[in-house]
Amino acid sequence: MKQATLRGILLAMAFSAFCVPLLADEAGMAIARRIDALEPQGAAQSRFEMTVYPAGGGAARGFVVLSWEREDGASLTSFEEPRTIRGLRILTKGADSWVYFPSTGRVRKIAGDSRSGSVQGVGGDFSYEDLGAGAWADGYEFTLIAEDDSSWTIEGRARSSAAAYEVVRINVAKADGRPIRITFYSSSEGGWYKELSFFEYRDFNGESRAARLEMRNLNTGSRTVVRLLEAQYGVTLEDRLFDPARFDK
Repeated sequence: MKQATLRGILLAMAFSAFCVPLLADEAGMAIARRIDALEPQGAAQSRFEMTVYPAGGGAARGFVVLSWEREDGASLTSFEEPRTIRGLRILTKGADSWVYFPSTGRVRKIAGDSRSGSVQGVGGDFSYEDLGAGAWADGYEFTLIAEDDSSWTIEGRARSSAAAYEVVRINVAKADGRPIRITFYSSSEGGWYKELSFFEYRDFNGESRAARLEMRNLNTGSRTVVRLLEAQYGVTLEDRLFDPARFDK
């Protein structure tokens, strides 16, 4: 699960964590690839709870969600609860996303400039882009911009103008190479406007995963919390799950 930013003042670049000196862009890309390499190998399926806490203290909304991810990064998300949106599905393949709305029985393709928006009927702080999978090193060109004794900070600029976020900034733990926090930049949102934090890493069927994630909107104060309930890896998935003409079946 399958994770809005501004250009800050660049911090001093350091290389102490590497055996040999590297140029900053090489260091940044090496760290991004390390994050990607920690992702489970093979297809995966998971079940999680998502709770949306609106800005201003409104009533929280809870959802139960199923997710399937294929080796090539394609992903399918299906909302199971509450009953009012049961069967809502989102398919993501590469830069393309499709949504199936059970209330109308229709499939709609999400245009690139709409992928940063929240899921229709769900709201919250996770966008269509966030619910998709994919390797960081494939989508962004990273530079190491800071480090301390326990972490690196890398900044990635989108390789494609169609990306939902122009820049991402990832704080990475040196101890295990896992992300601690990701901040997202979009000029249309006024700069760095969302922040995703990872908590409670634990074992899920032999893979260390964050059991809790929290996405905050830095502009509005809303937040969305995801709790991973169960996950399986190396599973066999049907091709129809990732077929835009059949994923709604």
